[in-house]
Amino acid sequence: MKRKHVYMKKKRIALFIAIMAGVVNLVAQSESASPRYSFHIAKEVKPPYFEIVEGPDFVDEDGNRAIDAQEKCKIVMKIKNTGRGDGIGLTAKIDATGTINGLTFADKKIPNIPVGGTATIEYPITSDMKTVDGSVVFTVYVDEPFGFGTEKYYRTITTRKFQEPLVVVKDVKVSGDHGGKLEKRKPFVLEVLVQNMGQGLAENVQVELDYPKEWVSNLSGQDMFAYSELPAGGYKQIDFELAVNGRYEGTSLALAVKLREKMGKYAQNKDAIVLTLNQPLANRSEVQAQIATTEIKDVMLTSDVDRDIPETDSQYPNRFALIIGNEDYHNNQPGLESEQDVHFAIEDAKAFKQYCIKTLGIKEEHIVYQEDATGSQMRQRVVKIKELALLEPNAEIVFFYAGHGFPDENTKIPYLIPVDVSAKRLSEAISLYDLCGQLSNSGAQRVTVFLDACFSGGGRDEGLMASRGISVTPKKDVLTGNIVVFSATTADQTALPYAEKHHGMFTYFLLKKLQESQGECSYSELFEYLKNNVSRYSILKNDKKQTPDVQSSPWVQNSWGGWKFIDN
Repeated sequence: MKRKHVYMKKKRIALFIAIMAGVVNLVAQSESASPRYSFHIAKEVKPPYFEIVEGPDFVDEDGNRAIDAQEKCKIVMKIKNTGRGDGIGLTAKIDATGTINGLTFADKKIPNIPVGGTATIEYPITSDMKTVDGSVVFTVYVDEPFGFGTEKYYRTITTRKFQEPLVVVKDVKVSGDHGGKLEKRKPFVLEVLVQNMGQGLAENVQVELDYPKEWVSNLSGQDMFAYSELPAGGYKQIDFELAVNGRYEGTSLALAVKLREKMGKYAQNKDAIVLTLNQPLANRSEVQAQIATTEIKDVMLTSDVDRDIPETDSQYPNRFALIIGNEDYHNNQPGLESEQDVHFAIEDAKAFKQYCIKTLGIKEEHIVYQEDATGSQMRQRVVKIKELALLEPNAEIVFFYAGHGFPDENTKIPYLIPVDVSAKRLSEAISLYDLCGQLSNSGAQRVTVFLDACFSGGGRDEGLMASRGISVTPKKDVLTGNIVVFSATTADQTALPYAEKHHGMFTYFLLKKLQESQGECSYSELFEYLKNNVSRYSILKNDKKQTPDVQSSPWVQNSWGGWKFIDN
């Protein structure tokens, strides 16, 4: 029995050795090039599970929710690992279809996310100049080696082609605090308006004034201004305060404005700004804006009627004009405030003079022009225009007045108020009836009067006192000769300003009709235009009624409507 037990023991040992040898052999085979068998040791897997907490959201630099050319963007989402195991070996995957021209994006490895942890995943997207108008569909997700990543998410985003900026000097104006003339040693202001007229963003914009430094001093102390961005339609108004020194012996000076932007090819210089000594200085003003397109506002330092004034080939040597703009009352009369000035009256007079020369064919030497006229100056100017007309057979007179007026409380006779005459001293003012009589008695075959006048004694900036006043229209039975009078108002209405145009409401539309018609409208067409537009825009802009009126002498009551400035 003992021998049998020993034998069985040895047999079991041999069997164990044989089994182990087989196992070794199988392992060796499993490691060969063509294994016949393989063994895996089972192990418990603890996978992650990712939930989207936020996003995916699209973020772009300018916030327009589109991929513009040369822009850095990204898709962002926040995920949380709520599974049983850590997220290891993760990759942020991104793909796209559609208008992917000019777009750059790529997969990227992201840090491990432990159980309970959160992570913000960003997918950077950059664009270059080759982008096109269209849309792109992005696919984003987080990949995990064993297939436990996120689901795929899709975002459709608009793409836009490169939009060129165009930085230009839109307008230039030479001004002074109180008008006047450009004289040596006296400061003046060069107002420069720079605007991006392109559709794209202009970056690193520089505006530099180039001027002859040996003759001109920059009192502003700064020759160059820089702006990090100028969006499409954006503008900057830059005021350079300058002075010409007394050593300069010429009569004109050339200045320039140099413009630069980031790309070096989307800016236009203003190379020819010619200043002439003794040229009139405009009043200081703010930018005037007009809608040019649905996206860009056309901004100017001057009104639209002050630009592109039509020029006629017809000349009328028998035509004369008297133009008076009375604006500055408070500096000529102690006790008056600046609010009692008639703002824009000089702008009205200056603009009407240019239309007389360029559009109505009047020789400049046939124009008697006066700003801020005193009583004696007004009387002298009326006598001068009358004497000029008497020297010319078939003479025509055009009279334009912008300024204050006042009615006599008892007689209701309207008076034009010189800048040095108080409304309390109407005997020193200019009777409108006497004025019309003198013009009619000049022998002129035609007299045309335009009155954009204030008869309330106030300025243009504060309620009723800001108006050009109650209507004081000459009575028809007072007018004699071949005269027609266009007045800014009828009845007891007030004549008002068109502030954003820097003109009186009446004057603006008078000039606008001359501009649109190139001066070839009849008087009746002009009056209908004035009545319709002044009435409408006075309510829109000033919340007050203003209806222009026209009166004529009995001699021309049936013919004045057919009069024209330009003979066909």
